[in-house]
This record gives sequence, C-alpha cells and structure tokens, in this order.
Amino acid sequence: MQSSLPEAPAASKVAGEVKTFHCGTLVYTQAGLVALFGFLLWGDFCCMMMQTVIPSILPLKLKALGASNVLIGVLLTSIFPIFGVFISPYLSFKSDYLRTRWGRRIPFFALSIPFVFISIMLLAFSDDISAFLYRSSSLMAMLSPASAAILVIAVFVVSFQFADVMIMSVFQYIFNDTVPVMFIGRFMGLMRIVGGIIGFLYNYFIFKYAETNSKEIFICTAFIYLIGIGMMCLFVKEGKYPPVTEKEKNNSRGWAGFKTYFRETYSCKFYWTKFIYSTTSAMAWAVGPFYVFYYKDLGLSLEYIGKAAAVGSAAAIAAAYFSSIFIDRWHPLRIMTYSSIFAVVFSAAGWVWLFVTLSPDAFFWLSMMFGGLIGAFHTTLAALASMPFNIRLQPKSRYGQFCSAESILRNGCTIAAGFLVGLFFDSLMWLFHGSGYAYRFIFVWVLFWLIVSAAVIGSLYRQWHALGGDFHFHPPAPWSETGFEEMEQAPYVSIQTRWLSYALVVFRLLMLLSIIYLIPLTYWLWHIGWSFDFKWHLFAIIPVSIVIYGVWSFIERSIRADVARCLAGEKPLDGIPHHGVFLLKACALLLIFFAWTGMTIMAVRGGLQGGVMVFGIGNLITNALVIGAVLVLRRLERGYDPMLNYDGRKEEYAAVVINKPPPANNEDGAGNDDGGELPVTA
Repeated sequence: MQSSLPEAPAASKVAGEVKTFHCGTLVYTQAGLVALFGFLLWGDFCCMMMQTVIPSILPLKLKALGASNVLIGVLLTSIFPIFGVFISPYLSFKSDYLRTRWGRRIPFFALSIPFVFISIMLLAFSDDISAFLYRSSSLMAMLSPASAAILVIAVFVVSFQFADVMIMSVFQYIFNDTVPVMFIGRFMGLMRIVGGIIGFLYNYFIFKYAETNSKEIFICTAFIYLIGIGMMCLFVKEGKYPPVTEKEKNNSRGWAGFKTYFRETYSCKFYWTKFIYSTTSAMAWAVGPFYVFYYKDLGLSLEYIGKAAAVGSAAAIAAAYFSSIFIDRWHPLRIMTYSSIFAVVFSAAGWVWLFVTLSPDAFFWLSMMFGGLIGAFHTTLAALASMPFNIRLQPKSRYGQFCSAESILRNGCTIAAGFLVGLFFDSLMWLFHGSGYAYRFIFVWVLFWLIVSAAVIGSLYRQWHALGGDFHFHPPAPWSETGFEEMEQAPYVSIQTRWLSYALVVFRLLMLLSIIYLIPLTYWLWHIGWSFDFKWHLFAIIPVSIVIYGVWSFIERSIRADVARCLAGEKPLDGIPHHGVFLLKACALLLIFFAWTGMTIMAVRGGLQGGVMVFGIGNLITNALVIGAVLVLRRLERGYDPMLNYDGRKEEYAAVVINKPPPANNEDGAGNDDGGELPVTA
C-alpha cells in the first residue's frame, strides 16, 4: 500500500529535549519504550505459556486413554495447520487493511480472548464432561468410557485449535507495527528470554504433575492468558496507518484480490525457495509430540524430562542475550543457512541409541543436560533469527501477505506431516510388537527432513548472493516497475581472519582429540578383555580417525591459502566460510566431543560390550559429516567477494554502497557478484 503519511526518523533529540524513538506515527520516550516492551513481553509470556502447556500435556492424556499415534499426530499436529491454511491468510490480509480507532491488530487479539479461555476450560473439565455425557447420552454409552473420553477431548482440541489460530495468525505483526526498527533485534532477544523463562518454570516445577493434575494446570493457564492478553489490548497502542485507496480496495476484493494475492506471492523463484524451506523445517519437527515417549523408552521419568527441558530453557535465556547481538552483524539468512547445515551433523548421531542404552542417570546428565546445554546456543541462535529472517528477505509493503502465503504451504505440509509421522510410528510399533523401542527411530524422520531443509536453504542463500547479498540485496517485487523494492540495509560484519583462524584451530583440535582419546580407551579395552571392541578400535576406528584428520588438515590448508590470496588482492580458488556461526559450531562440536567421551566411559563401566564400538563409529561419522559440512559451506560462498576484515559498523564506505540497486545477476545464483566497487581490506 502506498503511504500518505510522512516517515519519522527512528530516533531524534533536540537540544534540551528528551530523546524520542519513532515507529511510524508512534513516538516513545525511553520510559514509554520500556513500558511498551513490558506490556508486549507480558502478553507474549501469557500467550507462550498457553502454547507450551497445552501441547505438552495432551499427548500424555490421549496416550493414557489408548489413543493411537496417528490420532495423536492428527489432533496435535494437523488440525492447527488445517485452520491455518484457510483462516490465517484471510485474517492476515484483513488485518493489513483494517482501520479502527484501536488499530488493525488489537481487535483480533481482543476477539480471541473469550474463545481461547473457554476452549482451555473445556479441556480442563474434559474428564468430568465425558463422564457426564457417557452416563446421560445413549449414543455415548455405545462407546467404551475411554473412547468416549477421547471423542470429547478431540472435539475440545479442535475448538481450541480454532481459537488459537485466530490470534497466532496476526500475533507477530504487532511487533513490526509498534517496535522501532532499531530495537527489533534486541526485542527478539528479550522475547526469547521470556520463552526460556516459561520453559524453565513450567518444565522444572509443573510438568512432573502433567499426568496427575492436568485440570488445575489448564485452569491456571486459561486465567493467565485472559489476564495477559487483556492487559496487552488495553495498554499497547497502535499508530495511525495510511488510508486504503480506492484502487487498493478494488484490487483486494473478490476474484481480483484472489488473483493479485497469488500472482504477487507465488510468481518469484526466490520466494518459492524461501517458502519451501519453511515447509521442510515444519516437517522435520512434526515429531515434537512423540519426544516424550522417546525419552521414556530410554528410561527417563517425567521429572527427569521436565528438569532437562527446564535447564535447557534456562540456558536459552543466557544464549538469547548473547545471540541477539550477532543477528544483524552476520545476517539472519547466513545464520540460518549455516545452522541448518550443521543441524544435520548434530542430528545424525541419534542412530547410536538404536544399539546402546545407557543408565537413565548417565543419559540424563551426559546427553540431556550436558548435551542440551551445548545445543542451547545452537538452537537459540537459529530460532532468534527466524523473524528477522522474514523481515530482511520479504518486502515491507506486503509483509503480512507474504507471511500468510508462506503459512499456507507450511500448514498444508504440516497437516500431512501430522498424519504421516503418526503412521510412521504406528508402523514401527507394529514391526516391534508394540515396544516403545520404535520411538528411537525418531532421528530417521528428523534427519531426512533436515537434509532436505539444508539443501533448500543452501539454494536460497546462493540466490540471495546473486541478488546482491549483504550490500545490494533488495526484495524482488514483480509488481514494481524496477522489479525490486527498496530496503534499508543493516551494517554488516564480514569475515574476520583472526576469528576464522580460531575456528579452524578448534576444528583441528576436535579431529586431533578424536585420535588421542582412542589410545587410552583401546588399552583399557584390552586390559579388561573386551576383544571385540578392542579389535574394532585398533584395526578400524583408529586408522580411519587418522585418515579423517589428514583430510581435515588438507582442507584447513586450502582455506588458509585462499585467505592469503584474498589478503594479497587475488581471488580465492574456493569459498571462504564466514567466521561467525562457523566458530560457534566448532566450539559446540568440541564440547559435545567431551560429552561423547563421557558416554563412552559410562558404556565401559556399565558393561556394554559392543556399545563402545558403536560410540567409536558414531564419532567417526560425526567428524566425516563435519568435513562434509565445511565443504558445502565453501561451495555456497564460492564466487563472491569475501570482504575480509570489513566491518560495516565502523567503515564509512558502507554508507556509499549500502543503498545501491542489486547487480544484474541471474536469480538462481549462477552469476557471480564480484563486488568490484568494494576493496579487499587486510
């Protein structure tokens, strides 16, 4: 929509006056900004509490009644996307064009309050309601008590999902409309901290009562939502929006609006690639409701599971504080691309639990606690970058439209995922005669979709480079005469050679320690008479580890040689990975190696002959995948000027190049952005 309102600067201060911050027509003092953040975060806290509690308890409740995995998957994974496909785009579109005295987003929040509150209360009293209907209804009496209870809960779940989609369709838009752009990154960090606090409090103190006190938990959740969202509706004020012109009204009505919507959002390969990445990620994590059964099969109690999740949430709070400062410096697309590729490495190790079962205490402390703490920064950084990822890649004039267009595809695939993942586990349960061992194959589903997701976002990353990358990217805009929409570029920190060198050293240390620890371990195996594990380590695992170290040494020398070429003013032979996420993943993998070593020791102490060999092979596979991930990253960065040691926050030259139009490269990334206007600095 064309704006008829003048744009205000992000921040201003006249001599002798209080500094103010602007978002559209909204003007905040520092105190007003603090109050805005407070009410938005409080509303987010209450909404996220509702989003956390309901999905975590319902799988246990349904499973206890004898519901199948398919039914659990459909009810908890597919219903919401079904509503989202049809309702979310409509609500997003309507909220963009709505003009009321209360704003264009707040009315939707207020409308959702009674529906969400009532639906949660119905879930709270579902046992009582099902028992009453079973006694008083002849139709319900035809079912067993458990089947009647499942039917009642299913109806209430559907009503809850319908009410939930009403607010979640437009919830994130209020942040873009009220928070000054210069504080978006920090606000996302605070939101993640709020989510971590919720996760810690709920999982540590409450989740262990999920099977015995679900009614009380649901009732408290309903009232928390009622109070929190109600306060946000009362105290958060939206600004004035540009009036909707007659032309825009005509183009957005009926069949004309339908054609305009799909023509603008689905006609560009760049956006299609972004949408597909979103759907593959949703497919990967459709297994969420089944993780509790996976951990229970490994011997963990609900108290252990809750405490591990709580500690992970607490770690996410600290990780969010540090992560938020990197998102704009490194670009959210780069963060999510690198994270997606390394997620394959982290997830692949799940196969070892098909062959090894540690004691619950050992698994809890070494895998869930130690490993979970290490993975907190990995997951938090990527999660925190997701909303800036949308903001930096989608046109601002049609932000809600593109978000809803993406949700159509994502929700459509999630609908199918809910059924397929349930069928996946039901088939495995049949194969293993009803054993919970079937849930150990959870890594197969996740790993497959993570590989697809990494390939798709890799393609998106190359297209982004071809469309201008860090300095010249502007969102493609098929409706515009120029073909793209102007976008303000944030200061960019390029590859820092010192930190890249540190990352390479950490990776080398990882490969070296993977050999060194095998020497005392092999002697220990020989000493205690485990000949099978001893021979595997001596004749297979140690030699292959040495070969892997040699391959890494070659790759490291190649990267350092390319850095030297760039510093000398020459073009690199291959791509040079960005130091940022590269270093973080190197440190995470090194720490996980120590957790892996601890699990190997516990396997020996626990008498798990053959299990030690499995851990050794797992470490080899992980190191080989690390090398593969680095090669993929080099391929993604190939052909583009790495701008070594460039810091856009300090270089005045950034202001010259930052607003130039994108180069005339083809969209699929085949052309090279040589960045001839940007000098290579040492």
